Amino acid sequence: MIRHSITVGDRTRHYEYVAPTTSSPRAPLLLALHGTTQRATTLQSFSGRTLDALADRIGADLVYLDGHRRAWNDARRRATSAAQRANIDDVGFVGAVVERFDRPTIAVGYSNGGQLLHRVLRERPGLLTGAALIAAGLPVDDDFTLVGSMPDSIPVLLFHGTADPIVPYEGGVTRVLGRSKGSVQSARATAQSYASDAKPRVTRTDAIERADWSSVRLVTQVGTGHIVPNRVTAPAPRFVGPSHSDLDTGEEIEEFFGLG
Repeated sequence: MIRHSITVGDRTRHYEYVAPTTSSPRAPLLLALHGTTQRATTLQSFSGRTLDALADRIGADLVYLDGHRRAWNDARRRATSAAQRANIDDVGFVGAVVERFDRPTIAVGYSNGGQLLHRVLRERPGLLTGAALIAAGLPVDDDFTLVGSMPDSIPVLLFHGTADPIVPYEGGVTRVLGRSKGSVQSARATAQSYASDAKPRVTRTDAIERADWSSVRLVTQVGTGHIVPNRVTAPAPRFVGPSHSDLDTGEEIEEFFGLG
């Protein structure tokens, strides 16, 4: 990883760049957004480097962005992070990095990073060509500043574990270290908000269920917690819940977006 900086407004922001062994001119930029309490390097290890492996397989540049004091200024009404209270321009940060690389971009957001993507997809249509949201339920209307704003019509892939102790799969109050971060809709309702058709086609293999709309997929991993699915790590089960090794985020992204 190579640390880079970029100026957004009057702030210097930072991101970590990972180059593939062999670059492909057809590969998109992969952009990763960490969760609350994490940094770019934390997400890389927490996720078992699944995005690094994907980027190397397809010859893509990969960037992990660093939030302000380990959080993002998402579109939730309750200001529970320093990034929200300081009204940090994180949408501008994402846009500036995408414009620096000047290529089609697939953004991957875990937890609070996924919450930022809910905002980006409504405030910057046309910026991204695809998005993957992991354990990031859409805020309920009472806690969402962008109610009524339509998201960008791009392919969206969502992941959620049914035993998530932080962002409940069926919706409800989210909690980090015992503190509420607001309430979210269910994983299915979140996915449906991005779909143009009413009913998905549902397939199930062992403990993995995929609900597919025309350009939206919700991957449900039965019995897992607040994790980035991968085959390598099982981080902090007492905090984020259990992990299984039967699903890999990078592989699912590669298949869904047709990157192979």
